[in-house]
Amino acid sequence: MEQSIKTLLFHTEVRWLSRGKVLVRVYELREELKVFLTNEGPDYAKQLASDEWCARLADIFHHLNELNTRMQDRNENLLTSTDKINGFRSKVQLWHQHVESGNLEMFTLTMQWQGVHTAALCEIIVKHLKTLEEKLSFYFSSVSTECLDWVRDPYSSASVVGKEMTLQEQEELIELRQNRGCKLRFADLPLDSFWLDTAKEFPLLANKAILTLLPFSTTYLCEISFSSMIAMKTKYRERLRTVDEELRVCLSSIPARISALCSAKQAQVSH
Repeated sequence: MEQSIKTLLFHTEVRWLSRGKVLVRVYELREELKVFLTNEGPDYAKQLASDEWCARLADIFHHLNELNTRMQDRNENLLTSTDKINGFRSKVQLWHQHVESGNLEMFTLTMQWQGVHTAALCEIIVKHLKTLEEKLSFYFSSVSTECLDWVRDPYSSASVVGKEMTLQEQEELIELRQNRGCKLRFADLPLDSFWLDTAKEFPLLANKAILTLLPFSTTYLCEISFSSMIAMKTKYRERLRTVDEELRVCLSSIPARISALCSAKQAQVSH
């Protein structure tokens, strides 16, 4: 059928392929899938009857996948994840306004069908975006981090001091802001390292900041272990049974001291 794809992996439940990328692939191969499913599973073939539906779904999940990708980082925390979620909510509201006026620029695949049934297509997308807005508001209704701006930048005059801070914590924050040595270190250290570095001098304030940064905001650390295991179990090492020690080395942020390890072993001498 003159498709550029010659060979496809035939795996199900492939976790490292995101839904957004999978749906784009489904859209690209929709004609081939229609033929295949018509022969193998007619009930599923009906789901691909509408090209506009498939394109719209691929576009929506493409944007969701981009959001998910931006939130995958070893240093991701609740504050940065909240910023990205709030940014996405605002983008959905912006898309809602543009689609109502007939602009589908943000949905590249759906734009190909804009001249077919533009009014009906825009109406469906508006309903979808409205539902997405409602769900985001439902699941993230209490997401607000303005009162934690002092954790991101304790030296900013715009940082709001939350009412939940005790008098002792506010006093430590004032002392920290007047400490020139800590201010110089803040510019050079990662955020988590900075608060760990100040824990001895400002224990109450640093402990509150660390408890804010510590919770895992995404499943990135779990997913990276899965990806590392997949990378190790290639076709060249498919008989690898236990991967505990290998995974520990892959996932550790502490570099191995090869010289120290080698010095503890006796080198093989020639006879």
